[in-house]
Amino acid sequence: MALTYAPPAGIEPKTPPSRTSALLSRIKGMLLAPKAEWSIVARESTPTVSLLGYVMPFAALASVLVLAYFLSTARIPRESGLILASLAFGFELVGVYAVAIIINALASFFGAVPDQRKACMIAVYAFTPVWIATLFIPIPAWSLPLKLLAGAYHSYLLYLGLQVLMQPPRDRAVGYAATVVLCSVFLRIVFMLVSSGLAGTDHLSPCHVFG
Repeated sequence: MALTYAPPAGIEPKTPPSRTSALLSRIKGMLLAPKAEWSIVARESTPTVSLLGYVMPFAALASVLVLAYFLSTARIPRESGLILASLAFGFELVGVYAVAIIINALASFFGAVPDQRKACMIAVYAFTPVWIATLFIPIPAWSLPLKLLAGAYHSYLLYLGLQVLMQPPRDRAVGYAATVVLCSVFLRIVFMLVSSGLAGTDHLSPCHVFG
């Protein structure tokens, strides 16, 4: 016998939000009301693997922009462009997870509570403004200022996320966030050097794409 669920009289069944609406809601919250949004995140029990659903669209966008730029502006061979695009996609996935590992590894040193799942949530959601800034790469006059602004806002989101989810002492939260940011910047520099070498584009500067 098949079992079915009937809601009590007078109560309308609640339809769960679609993935797209949930994604847009999280982006809006992180950009416009980060303190409230981190409080919402703290109450969630999102599995680490499910966070890929948030990262994947941004990773795909980054790889497409890399390919479009290097093929149209830098005029590199198509094979090199595809290599760079693939590396950009992979780095957004692997790079964010690497930052999460750093966040969790440094937790005890800064008096915070280690939790790999929460560290992944911080690493993923704090990168939101950086990913959004990639939309403006085709507009050179806006790209650099927005990247700088996005980088600063990423640091602020990271600081808030660490406070709410990892709970370091207040007097050590800034140092915790600063250390993680420096490690993130170092990872991106290493990626740019490695990807340029593998794609044979050492003579070009992909900083405005990956920066």
